[in-house]
Amino acid sequence: MAVRTDGQIQPHASTQDMFRLDRHVAIVTGAAGLLGEQHALALSDAGAHVVLVDRDVETCQQRARQITEHSQVKALALSCDVTKKSSWEDVLQQVLSEFGRVDVLVNNAAFTTQSRSKNYDRGFLEFPLEDWNQILEVNLAGTFLGCQVIGSELIKRRSGSIINLASLYGVVSPNHRLYPGTGIHQPVAYSVSKAGVLALTRYLATLWADQGVRVNCITPGGVFNGHAELFATRFGALCPSSRMARPDEMRGALVYLASSASSYCTGHNLVVDGGWTAW
Repeated sequence: MAVRTDGQIQPHASTQDMFRLDRHVAIVTGAAGLLGEQHALALSDAGAHVVLVDRDVETCQQRARQITEHSQVKALALSCDVTKKSSWEDVLQQVLSEFGRVDVLVNNAAFTTQSRSKNYDRGFLEFPLEDWNQILEVNLAGTFLGCQVIGSELIKRRSGSIINLASLYGVVSPNHRLYPGTGIHQPVAYSVSKAGVLALTRYLATLWADQGVRVNCITPGGVFNGHAELFATRFGALCPSSRMARPDEMRGALVYLASSASSYCTGHNLVVDGGWTAW
């Protein structure tokens, strides 16, 4: 294998080797969710040991067992409240105790249309401050704390990759005409939180680049998850690819940013949106 344990590439590495994550340890938050599962599968397929983190630890345990059976790597399920620094610190200690290292952090946990705050569907003029704070606390502060706690360990090792999950609606505004009659809403706090994730990513990328720690973003376009036919049809009519994304279509982007294939890539927002933002 031409990839060293510190994640750097030897000059004679094959292209295939550059995408391998053998012996690496990756933490994925929000691992009980739709994309969280795909992130964990992608990393394990590339050879990484995976730590599935979520408040729904039972679902993570089931997925961890499946990953171990499928990929023959270690998979660990841990409970974490991403809004509490002490919870992040507990996760780090448990990961170091089990594996002795951490190489990759995927900050995926967030309130979305699938996992929503109490008043997620309220319009802007009626949107409660309580929900605004709650969404920003999970989506943005949770990402900040993960970068702070896990990033401290990566800096000690002078190696590692942090991948933050942003959103199409952190880059452009929601098309508000998509939503009437579909039962789906995108609140203001979601867009603002994801724009903040992009800014946090760039800040840390430039802060840590000379310490061997890379920080990048993935911005998924609309990912199909049983959406109402009306919404999916409207979305497809506006998207150059004429459809929503499949959940597994983020896997390649994730492995690229986690691996040494992207060793000179930091501060980047990798947009996987079927061409939505290219119009």
